[in-house]
Amino acid sequence: MRMKKLAALLLALLMTLTGLGLFAAAAGAEDGSWTTVWGTSLVNGSVSISQANLQDVILGGSTLRTRLTVTRGGTALRFVFSNQYGAAPITITEASVAKAGTNVASVRGGTQTDVTFKGKRSVSIPAGERVISDAIEFATEALEEISVSLYFDNFTYMTSSGLSNGRTFMQKQLFQSGSEVDTIHLPDAREVNITSGTITYHTIPFLERIDSRSDAPGACAVFIGDSTLVNDTYLYYARRIVASGERNVSVINEAVIGNKLLSNGSGLIGNLYGQALVDRFRRDVLTIPGVKYCFLKIGLNDVLHQFSKSLGPDTPKYTPEEIISGYQSLINLCHNAGIKIYLFTKSPWNGYARAFLGQSDDLVWSPEAQAMTDRLNDWILSQKLSDGVIDCSPLADPSDPTRLCPSFTPDGAHLTDLGSVALADLIPLDYVGVPAARAKSAASLVGVDPYQEKYEIIRRMNETPARPETTTAPNGGTPLPTQPNGGTVLPTQPTVTVPFTTVPSATVPYTTQPGATNPFTPPVTDAGTPAYVPNFPTTQPYEEPATVPYAEATTLPANGMNVIVDDRQPATFHGDGSGVFVLMVTLTVLSAAGVVTVLTLTKKKEETEDI
Repeated sequence: MRMKKLAALLLALLMTLTGLGLFAAAAGAEDGSWTTVWGTSLVNGSVSISQANLQDVILGGSTLRTRLTVTRGGTALRFVFSNQYGAAPITITEASVAKAGTNVASVRGGTQTDVTFKGKRSVSIPAGERVISDAIEFATEALEEISVSLYFDNFTYMTSSGLSNGRTFMQKQLFQSGSEVDTIHLPDAREVNITSGTITYHTIPFLERIDSRSDAPGACAVFIGDSTLVNDTYLYYARRIVASGERNVSVINEAVIGNKLLSNGSGLIGNLYGQALVDRFRRDVLTIPGVKYCFLKIGLNDVLHQFSKSLGPDTPKYTPEEIISGYQSLINLCHNAGIKIYLFTKSPWNGYARAFLGQSDDLVWSPEAQAMTDRLNDWILSQKLSDGVIDCSPLADPSDPTRLCPSFTPDGAHLTDLGSVALADLIPLDYVGVPAARAKSAASLVGVDPYQEKYEIIRRMNETPARPETTTAPNGGTPLPTQPNGGTVLPTQPTVTVPFTTVPSATVPYTTQPGATNPFTPPVTDAGTPAYVPNFPTTQPYEEPATVPYAEATTLPANGMNVIVDDRQPATFHGDGSGVFVLMVTLTVLSAAGVVTVLTLTKKKEETEDI
């Protein structure tokens, strides 16, 4: 009897401890050893026009293989797959992980390992939900490339996809014996991507996150923002961390093209620009396993999209003060969760021109837009709420601080690989706990001098031109300047003195107290009443489910379509099965003169590249 009473007391004690959350902490100890080592922010891959829905598709019997880089090593992996934006369940018939091979679409033989879900190879993911795989014993090293292969037996809409941080290849009908997803080579694989004139965005269907388990506790640094971060800056920063001798800090990138801080993407392909960052912040930062640091570069599109001729009418209008309130909200969210947050200033963008449906001037630089971005940068540089700042001004052209140095950008706003190296070197390593004395530069690791062109511009600007000789014109007119050899000299620009001859240090002169939870005061209008402050985060769903019935997919051509749109020439499509498989709709627009113009819309967005 006494034993029964003792057992009852112990059971009651256990239930009490569980209710207090003490057991929950113990149960979560295993999860505490997991750290996210790769990620991408998923967007809704469908475009709706006139109640028609356009989506990339995976043909039945296709293998998809995504090649990516993990930024921290470990002994085991687990994978998060999401059908967040799907209108119907999807089924992954088989999945595997392997070491990446020599060729981009190949894997190393003997390294393939099955990915299972509660012990099964196949998994069905309901619409709007995600699944986490079983823990897979698979050892990795920091900065190692691995490949994740998925086989789909059924036709599948590619609704939920990331657009950066890996390369995905698709091949039809490799499945033969039930294990062909593990085929070493995909001999005829075609890459799945969205290509613009200057940038290629790599589609990664359904794979949202990869976590790694290690004996040592890890910390994850999340880069998040718009397409000025959709590049390899995070990987170059990770290389600096590893080269310093630190092995337990991972770096992931959750940036999204066209993304805004305060509102969802707008316009014909607004879904591809993702949810407002304040709405996706919990998913992409706060709930990331092991997250300790957040690097935020956002807000430029909140300004620029208001000045776009095609996007402006559908884009909410925000003042710099409202955008600043958004920053303050995210700073508070991070500090309340024990996460350090660092803000990037807006990088220069003068020279970028957004073209859309034949409008080459859909978005161009203006003093008004520049004044708004300057106001945001002034606040970022002067505020003391965040844990630090990364000043992007060293990336500017010395002759015009509103422009990026030409070698840093392909189009005036986005970064070249050299620009990514330079930006990665502007981020202090001590922001993630690596002592400055051990810091290595990305430039030295890859053997380049990112500022070579900038030094040359400065040298030319500081040159003092020789005073030209003059002669009297034969007809007695105005004397013309001449060279010593008698040739005519064109007027030269006056000498410009540049305030610096070396690249400024990336070190920010202040660091606020870690964990500070500084509440912010809503901005006040001239009338003395509080200005509008967005409610963060919103709880409304991003959008209604897709309107195209799932069963209608059987009407697609057997080999899919790849639509290429260029605003400089009529759109064309190809049925060769290469690149991105898409649905295409033709819009017929009647002009005032009664002329019929046919426009084709697709996710292959040469004319819609955005920041």
